[in-house]
Amino acid sequence: MANIKSKCKIEPNEYLLRTILGGSRSISESEACVSQFILYNGYFGRGGCCGVERCRNFSITHEVRESMTGLLRDLILEAIAELVDESADRNPLILVLDADVQMLPWENLPVLRKWEVYRMPSLASVITTLGKSLQEEPIDVCGIPFPSIDPSDAYYVLNPSGDLSTTQVEFEEWFREKKWEGKAGNAPTAEELVSALQNHDLFVYFGHGNGTQYITGHEIQKLNRCSATLLMGCSSGSLQLKGSYAPRGAPLSYLFAGSPAVIANLWDVTDKDINRFSKVILNTWLREESDPQTCCTACHSSTNRSNVNTRRKATRGKKLQENAPVTVTKCEKCRKEMRVTSFMSQARDACKLPLLIGAAPVCYGVPTVIKRKDS
Repeated sequence: MANIKSKCKIEPNEYLLRTILGGSRSISESEACVSQFILYNGYFGRGGCCGVERCRNFSITHEVRESMTGLLRDLILEAIAELVDESADRNPLILVLDADVQMLPWENLPVLRKWEVYRMPSLASVITTLGKSLQEEPIDVCGIPFPSIDPSDAYYVLNPSGDLSTTQVEFEEWFREKKWEGKAGNAPTAEELVSALQNHDLFVYFGHGNGTQYITGHEIQKLNRCSATLLMGCSSGSLQLKGSYAPRGAPLSYLFAGSPAVIANLWDVTDKDINRFSKVILNTWLREESDPQTCCTACHSSTNRSNVNTRRKATRGKKLQENAPVTVTKCEKCRKEMRVTSFMSQARDACKLPLLIGAAPVCYGVPTVIKRKDS
């Protein structure tokens, strides 16, 4: 505000200026948005439809506006750059949600959409899961005993009901190229699923619902070990409320069995869009060589922010190529260990409906590192 007053000789509205700066943390097109805002003569809205005096952000006369537009824009963008740089290294967030609000997609709030967010039923479950990881994993990831998985050690169940032919065509050959074990086009037995969950690092399910029609939640909970899980069926991550009892659902069964992370959908999804989401997630998990266009969520945000400093026109982040060969275990830009939700933001944006279908997948569990067994 002091810079605007002294350099532009205008009086800014403090509250609306706070709104602009605060919102800059959650959008990638900061420069374009600020330029457009100033182009509309400092109004929230086009023309005078919102009320000229009520919605004016800067008290600028027509003569001053023409000469000060560039300087004003630069001052605001400099302030935005300082703000976003402060939060560039934000750590993963674990949500412990009440039964009455757990069905809402909190991960898709603008302030959270670009960051790694996990869900757990209680603080005790977080401590238990990390404590178990401490016994099994060496402390080599920033001194924190996060569990790790090797996504190349996977088992898949693809189109078990036989009526999702598009999904089967999309993934079957690709899974075989990766030399994954699994079944496509027919239903597995409960015994096969028990063995798959216990003996592999990753379990991938592409079918209707959450898969409990093939193995019940009770059978899953009896396991002593359980792989990380990707459940891409409709409402696979939805929890059911029964009176005053705690919520129940497939994701919790996997967590109780020891799964470190479960990615599932809060509501019904379309097969083509959720296939796009899944392919981006799996591609980035399996990528063996870094792609200069591929970066983790934090770097993805930082790259967009750097555009503000260089005054280049911001554009929406490029989607990861769906046919990319395979995922990184470390981000080439920040050299940080990659986790299962490091690319959730990019995967959501790959959907045709990123705020509907892309908002459905959430991750239950704790931060889980992508790590090759032979590394």
